[in-house]
Amino acid sequence: MNFTYNLNDGVLTFSLDGRLDTEASAKFEAELAEISRNNPHSSMVFDAEKLQYVASSGLRTILKMVKTEKDFSLENVSDSVYNVFEMTGFSRIMKIRKALRKIDLDKCEKIGFGGNGAVYRVSEDEIVKVNYNPSTYATLDLELSKAKEAFLLGVPTAISFDLVDCGEGRRGVVYETIKSKSLGETIQNNPELMEELTDRYIEQINKLHSIRTDNPVFGSMKDNYRTQVESASKYLTEEEGKMLEMILEVLPEGDVLVHGDAHPKNIMIQNDEMLWIDMEGMSVGHPIYDLISIAVVLNGMRTDEMAIGICGMDNATVTKLKDCFIRKYFKTEDPEMIQKYASMLDALRLIRAVFAIGFTSKNTEEFRPAIIGMARQVFFPNIQKIAGGVKYLVDSL
Repeated sequence: MNFTYNLNDGVLTFSLDGRLDTEASAKFEAELAEISRNNPHSSMVFDAEKLQYVASSGLRTILKMVKTEKDFSLENVSDSVYNVFEMTGFSRIMKIRKALRKIDLDKCEKIGFGGNGAVYRVSEDEIVKVNYNPSTYATLDLELSKAKEAFLLGVPTAISFDLVDCGEGRRGVVYETIKSKSLGETIQNNPELMEELTDRYIEQINKLHSIRTDNPVFGSMKDNYRTQVESASKYLTEEEGKMLEMILEVLPEGDVLVHGDAHPKNIMIQNDEMLWIDMEGMSVGHPIYDLISIAVVLNGMRTDEMAIGICGMDNATVTKLKDCFIRKYFKTEDPEMIQKYASMLDALRLIRAVFAIGFTSKNTEEFRPAIIGMARQVFFPNIQKIAGGVKYLVDSL
């Protein structure tokens, strides 16, 4: 048996190729011990995609890893090899993951995209959501768990199925195909329905915010923001980092479900029913966090092409929706109050952008210098006013 290994972010991965029989097990175990000592790590993975056979001696080598490693798992296991682990009971004492179904994205239609990933049509009944950057099993497992638990809590959402291998180290989550258009696209194509659809949009948001849960799978949205502040502060001065912490202090913990990216393209309309999609950011928090994500879209994009791609509407339609949303969400027809809320939404958009400075996505890294420049021109000089606006909104929601 041959093998290669690599150490990445504390994960020591061994890729096994061939037959782990008696002779191979003795040699592999000796080399494994030395490599493990010389490469400090927090977890160990055996990638068994090319593992053809495992003997009882190989099982004992793996059992030693189960007992000595704090975090050990076996991944990409073929059906024949998995049967061995299942018959011997190993599948009950360690983490084993079968090989994923493979999907060739070059043969799939790209039907949508966002800041972190894209969506492809796999078949008439399935779509796959794929992040631009390679995603760990833990990240995707969490997204699947959130989608399923939200569904059980009564959140109207697309049904999630399984994880798939999309090549080049990328994995995706498969969902049912929703044979419809997003809320944003529907408003774009039917502007006469904007008032009615905005009422229904706000109704869905309020229903989501009426659900309370202590399920740990969702986690705390404020903790997510706290992590963002820590990452963003690495690119800012000490004083600027403290200003972000001041905004963080104004944001409450909250105890209701929040989507995390509740803009109009993340709601689909199927058979006249509104369904939430893109559930990876769903957490427990305060309604202000969803208002922040909505503000990003309602303030428009640099070009109509970007606006249509991200929220399903051109900028002119977005501007009209912003006015409609403010009137209905905050229940006011007073022009001065509408303008006041519009200015507050502008500030929320800035918060989202500045907090995201530390993101490692391709889009963020490309625009990080421009975002920092913008923050130093219009965000940090007005930090007290922005913090006051956030507190006003929190108290009024």
